[in-house]
Amino acid sequence: MEKNGHHVRFLLDPSCPWAYRASLWIREVARNRPLTIEWRLFSLEYVNRHSADLDPVRLRKPRHAIRLLARALETAGNGGIDALYLAIGEARHVEKEAIDDQAMLAESLARAGLSAELLSETREDNALDAALEADYQRATKSGAFGVPTLFIDGNPAPIYGPLIDVVPHGEEAIELWDHVAGLTRLPYFLELKRNRT
Repeated sequence: MEKNGHHVRFLLDPSCPWAYRASLWIREVARNRPLTIEWRLFSLEYVNRHSADLDPVRLRKPRHAIRLLARALETAGNGGIDALYLAIGEARHVEKEAIDDQAMLAESLARAGLSAELLSETREDNALDAALEADYQRATKSGAFGVPTLFIDGNPAPIYGPLIDVVPHGEEAIELWDHVAGLTRLPYFLELKRNRT
């Protein structure tokens, strides 16, 4: 735990519903506990790029959204990526809009208070891809393999999850946080898993 509370580095991909729900949960925790969230990107396109079973066109669909989030972080800091991720996440995972829909991305930029020019600036920006690849490589060397991934309080070993069907609020959100954060302090703890139905 940091001097002024907890710190979570949260790895995300905007196409992942599990990461979106976990992001809503961690925001709820931050409203009720001293906790700082540092948003970072972890592209599932990179995770799955060598899989022969997955359609490469489908894997590339979130690319523009991820580039936008990277540019938001670069130009508007953590607050910028936070606002844009929330807007894209709601459009994709609540309103069920396509992750590569240009109108949705433009509307998300507006809702986040970011410049509409970012849409055209990032569409084909390969320099952003190089930075995203470097972030991906650093994260995988630390043990990340999917999203959501959380690095809690500077612990170099991340955790994958939690995967939640429903976003808890209030005391339930805090209780889940206490369990998750507590387990990460146990170096011998590896995994809990429940069958998804």
